[in-house]
Amino acid sequence: MARKVVALALFIQLAYGLVDRPFISFEPAAGSLELSAPSILVDADDFTGIHIAAQSLSDDFGRVTGISGTVATSSDALLNGSSVVLVGSITQSTLISELVQKGALNVSSIEGKWESFVTTLIDAPFPGVDTALVIAGSDKRGTIFGIYTLSESMGVSPWYWWADVVPQHHDAIYALDVQTIQGEPSVRYRGLFLNDEAPALTSWVLEHIGPKYNVEFYKHVFELLLRLKANYLWPAMWPAYPTPGNSFFVDDPRNQPTANEYGIVMSTSHQEPMQRATNEWLTSNNGSWDWVTNQANITEFFVFGAERAVGYESYFTLGMRGTSDDPIEGPDPMAETADVLATQREIITNVYGSASGVSQVWALYKEVETYYEAGLDAPDDVTLLFSDDNFGNIRRLPNSTELQRAGGIGLYYHFEYVGAPRSYKWINTNSLGKAQQQLSKAIARGADRIWVFNVADLKPMETPLSMALAIAWNASSVTTDIPAFLRSYSALAFPNQSDTVASLLMEHSRLLGLRRHEHLESWNLSVFSYDEATRVLNRWTDLRARAEALYNETEEAYRPSFFQLVLHPIKASQNYVALRVTQDRNSEYAIQRRNSANQYASTILELFNEDYDIQEEWNAMLNGKWHDIMRQTHYGYRSGLWQEPSRDMISGISYIQPRQDSNPAVGQMGVSVEGTAGVRPGLWNEGSDLSKPSRGDLIPGVTLPFISPYDPGQHYFEVFGRGSIPVSWWVTTQDTWVQLTPTNGTLSAEGGWDTRINISIDWSAVPSVPSGQNLTTLVYVNGSDGSYEEVHLPVVNWAAPSSFEGFLESGGCVAIEAAYFISSGVGSSSNVSWEVFPYLSRTIDGPGAIGLSPPTAIGSIPAVPDGPWLEYTYYQVSDTPNITVSLFFTMVLDADPATPLTYALALDDSNATSQRLIPATASAADLPDGWDASVQDLVWERTLLFNGTGPGEHQLKYWAGEPGVLLERIVVDFGGVLESYLGPPESTRVNATDADTNIQSRDESWVGIRY
Repeated sequence: MARKVVALALFIQLAYGLVDRPFISFEPAAGSLELSAPSILVDADDFTGIHIAAQSLSDDFGRVTGISGTVATSSDALLNGSSVVLVGSITQSTLISELVQKGALNVSSIEGKWESFVTTLIDAPFPGVDTALVIAGSDKRGTIFGIYTLSESMGVSPWYWWADVVPQHHDAIYALDVQTIQGEPSVRYRGLFLNDEAPALTSWVLEHIGPKYNVEFYKHVFELLLRLKANYLWPAMWPAYPTPGNSFFVDDPRNQPTANEYGIVMSTSHQEPMQRATNEWLTSNNGSWDWVTNQANITEFFVFGAERAVGYESYFTLGMRGTSDDPIEGPDPMAETADVLATQREIITNVYGSASGVSQVWALYKEVETYYEAGLDAPDDVTLLFSDDNFGNIRRLPNSTELQRAGGIGLYYHFEYVGAPRSYKWINTNSLGKAQQQLSKAIARGADRIWVFNVADLKPMETPLSMALAIAWNASSVTTDIPAFLRSYSALAFPNQSDTVASLLMEHSRLLGLRRHEHLESWNLSVFSYDEATRVLNRWTDLRARAEALYNETEEAYRPSFFQLVLHPIKASQNYVALRVTQDRNSEYAIQRRNSANQYASTILELFNEDYDIQEEWNAMLNGKWHDIMRQTHYGYRSGLWQEPSRDMISGISYIQPRQDSNPAVGQMGVSVEGTAGVRPGLWNEGSDLSKPSRGDLIPGVTLPFISPYDPGQHYFEVFGRGSIPVSWWVTTQDTWVQLTPTNGTLSAEGGWDTRINISIDWSAVPSVPSGQNLTTLVYVNGSDGSYEEVHLPVVNWAAPSSFEGFLESGGCVAIEAAYFISSGVGSSSNVSWEVFPYLSRTIDGPGAIGLSPPTAIGSIPAVPDGPWLEYTYYQVSDTPNITVSLFFTMVLDADPATPLTYALALDDSNATSQRLIPATASAADLPDGWDASVQDLVWERTLLFNGTGPGEHQLKYWAGEPGVLLERIVVDFGGVLESYLGPPESTRVNATDADTNIQSRDESWVGIRY
């Protein structure tokens, strides 16, 4: 078959950076080979998994072109005139070996390597075949990954079945005349853990697959793993539902051999030793899971697992934990664990001929890490599996000695969790910026033997799992430029909408970086300070509107996948946040006795019902294919308890008696200013009535934060109805330079019981006052019922010096995004530089967090004052003798016990000393003081006190003591910071640009409404 010689018009760039150059096009090019319904040739004696993948490839051609390929095991069976794709391993395929021996195929670049492959066009590989596309793998999975790389380059998403992704149709596919080589992956064993799978995934399996997690279910999991270039699995293992729970090895006797045929390395979770499921023990009637009292039966249990796994590629989990995923309860848990390890090694020697006869991993999870740090070790060939804190913060990374272990170091990382301080398992709530930073650090620090991700029901974790496994396959393919990854990821499912979809997913990820859904209660976001709740909800609402608009424009065939991958996570999240904000408004407004509280009460129920409506969209989609897959509960957690609720519930809805008027002495109209709910809201304040405005200690309840020309936000106050009859209102000002919008209106059921009055100032007309002082002007608020109030506006009219560069005080504080430094240096440290992580911050539109790079520079950075530093400048107008400076750091943990994370801060000429970012703990199993709050807040807040400052220019100098100390924000408080979750908006910067502050460029196309 002659090669087509036509100009290249179009090709798909491979997602996730799998290979350096694309080798597939949908238009002919010079030297290209047309692959029309190809014959896919596999040696009959090659690995079974390669034959399975070849059949999938054949089906993938049908998915793209409408005509499937044909799988053949002999060149004699090739159809005359058909194009040929030859796939095979260099260790098992005679067909590949023949091409190598006659010099037609060069495999030196992959020989002896782990899971590597080469693709190339070869002329006249066999008699009667002009040209063939050859995919040769260094081993079984290398070949399989090469096959699925071809599928992906044709536009078949790894999630095609799981997310109902329809590949874009093409009439023809062409293999380009290029050679591509994929070397060894960044992580050797890469996979997932199906965990906490009840009720959602289990209910779905029972309804759609069978009475158990059988081989028909796991075939879909195995194929997905391989298409994602993964190879490792901890299977579903929850007990009790359905009784006695899930046991991979016995629920279907075909599970284990089929995994081996596909090429999946089977292992078991951190609490399930020796290839045995917990539920196998629970049904064994062999007594208690207690090594001290029942060693013989437990040993026999271990022996059976080892013998059952003979002949299958396995990774044995060693050690032993207590029942129900708890610590061992014996008198000496460390000694018992040592005895267990010794017994398990003896069993492996007996069954496999040597103590290292099968791959083994010891999970240093929770209390087990304590035993290790206290001196208990495993043999050198055993992989040590470190973990995160269950919330995405890595607890431990290897030191130089541990990096020499033959068994290497692995990582167990959570995208969901059931446990303290509160579970999160409903839908994806993971910040991609955080995951990328932590996982890339793990690669750089040498934790690269095993990566296993806890993904719960799997279905909601498509996006974060795809990114994590992309890093595991090729760490350089996903950088801090996460939008670039998302564009490639989206291109496979939505080739005509990839840029827009990526922008939606990026903002979704940024908003998830504020707080996980299950950790968000009604009181977290303030409805009074900085317009915080409104701004966050507006961002979610705008994102949802954009997603829904794009969904409506999407072709019908692509809508199911768009709903699953894009629209549902956004819509469900927006609805959740809306309900929480509405709950807070209902509660706070009811305390103020606003009539509108009742409307918010009704809205709560509407949103609660909509939440279930959104779930039922899954149930109805594709004739019920995903019925029950989203039934995880998410409302009704109890304060102080981590357990997820058994059924969704909301509580605490407040109602005002709508037929009852307010106390006549108080009036039927109320006034609320930003920043406070009032001094004694909802109560009758003696001495304050219709004709007398608030006086004495009530004045703070009607006083706004002070206003200056440099305030970043809009100031306002609100009038509201608190009686049964409409009230007309009007406002006037003491000084004409105060401008209000609107100035009058009516509070009523028809027109609304709440009205916001925005405040602006004509600064050219404001009298000047001495530096550091302010003046207070009044706004007079009148109601038709005789209500009267005075709103106090503290105003400071000042001008920053024209030469000043930096941040300007407003509202009694300065808020600084840490990446916007004025100057920087690395001191005497020449091996580090400052790096910005642009999508890692609780400030949605901020520049991100800043820290030191590379992460391998641990322990080599000089101390203060010679270490790396950043400098910030601000201008103060408040005359206060004492200030507090709060530093907000990305939530991380000390990953090296010998080198704790440190920082230092100096104000002006003050001395700075290094301080630990994270409090020391008594043992490695302990989490530091404040962790339970900070892990939900997603930041560490550290506050320092300074004195002796006054109006004028000031400098803050900050030092980071180690890579991993990631600073997001600095807030300097002169007494004006209001209570809120996210803190004050960024202060005004003058005479500075992002370029001046060395901020790395980033894609801002995803940004919607800025605040």
